[in-house]
Amino acid sequence: MIKNLFLCFIALWVGALLSSCQKGEPIVETEELARIAFRSYSTASVDVKRVTIDGKVANPSDANFIFLRNKDADSSSVVAYNSNDQVVLEQRLPLKSGLNTFGVHSKSPIDPSLVVGPNPLGDDVESIPGVRQVKILNYNKTISPNGEPIRLAVYQGKPVYDESWGMDMVKYDENPILITDLISDKIPEEFIKIPIDATFVPKAQVLDKDLKPILIDGQKVFLFFNFSVDIGIVYLPQKESDAYFDVDAFSEIGGIGYGLDNIWLQK
Repeated sequence: MIKNLFLCFIALWVGALLSSCQKGEPIVETEELARIAFRSYSTASVDVKRVTIDGKVANPSDANFIFLRNKDADSSSVVAYNSNDQVVLEQRLPLKSGLNTFGVHSKSPIDPSLVVGPNPLGDDVESIPGVRQVKILNYNKTISPNGEPIRLAVYQGKPVYDESWGMDMVKYDENPILITDLISDKIPEEFIKIPIDATFVPKAQVLDKDLKPILIDGQKVFLFFNFSVDIGIVYLPQKESDAYFDVDAFSEIGGIGYGLDNIWLQK
């Protein structure tokens, strides 16, 4: 009796398989294996320890995260967590089978969360001896109260012997070596190429978008390029003036001075 019941069950099971897979119809897989990885555009490493794809946890493997991709989906919701299990990236991304590598950078100098996007440092920018290639961002509301864009007139300093002091003092050329395009809190497309002297770094007078000097309490405003990067993005945060003398530490600035030394991204 038991043998007959077992044979009947097998017959029903085989029949169900045959009815579900008609002759000539292949079994269609809806998922495929894929991997995702993140790389930093700058010298800083990426702190991503856990990733979910459409709410499902991807399995970590070295610097990659393995998951099953839905073949029918054009994109997926990707959430990445750092070593403190905080969300550092939340973005919808196009994913394919195999390895998906995305370049990331922090959203801004004041927002450390990550974003996938084009390389703000450029993919093919090469170092130039004696020249610093930078993009400058301004977050200082004292200089730009309503967020208006500014320009910088950059002056090159050089040593000039002063007999009264008995030493070399800094002297800047009367004409700027360059005037920048508009500078704001948005990443510009082009780099500013600034010749650098090892002894006397350039300084810049702050101008408005119409090339008129910006004044604070009736005084001109100057930025001193104290950053040390060959290729990078630097920014002026909200702070009080912190440069009181020219780079030789003896000459008066002739206005209000700020040190420009905060580096966001660099190669």
